[in-house]
Amino acid sequence: MSIFRKAYSVVGVLLILEYLTQFYLIATAFFTLAEAYGASQGHPSSKAIYASFKNADPIAQLHVMNGHVIIPITTLLLIGLSFAARHPRKTTGLTALLLVLLILQVALVWLAIPGVTALHALNALVLLSVASWLTWANWAWRALSVPTKPAEAILAPRLRNPLPTSSGSETKF
Repeated sequence: MSIFRKAYSVVGVLLILEYLTQFYLIATAFFTLAEAYGASQGHPSSKAIYASFKNADPIAQLHVMNGHVIIPITTLLLIGLSFAARHPRKTTGLTALLLVLLILQVALVWLAIPGVTALHALNALVLLSVASWLTWANWAWRALSVPTKPAEAILAPRLRNPLPTSSGSETKF
């Protein structure tokens, strides 16, 4: 088993954890903002709203930094490991698709059209799903399947008309 296949599996798990961190960070920022509404029975003051945005801003910045710096580096590393591990073209192509989806992820936020930007969350689910499937399907420590037929049945070809044996009688061909 190649060290690159093992590294691909490890980096795949790391990428999945980074995606899950993104979900955690944005949910934390959202609920920090929602705290201003819950504390004042749905009618917060402008000071409470400002304070909640001030509290949520560092969390949202971590979300952005993770999405713009750490995840792209990990994705590029995973693509390189896919080539180094000599995975099939389908696997390498799907790994490269992660980078395309990541670029789409950034573009969806950059457009800043509410209906289109909402697709950012759905694309994140697609990213997580593809990365999870790739990691699971190419897991380096999975036991290899053993053929069910014995080796001699696989290796020895069966002859249709075996040559006759000499038993003292004459055989006609």
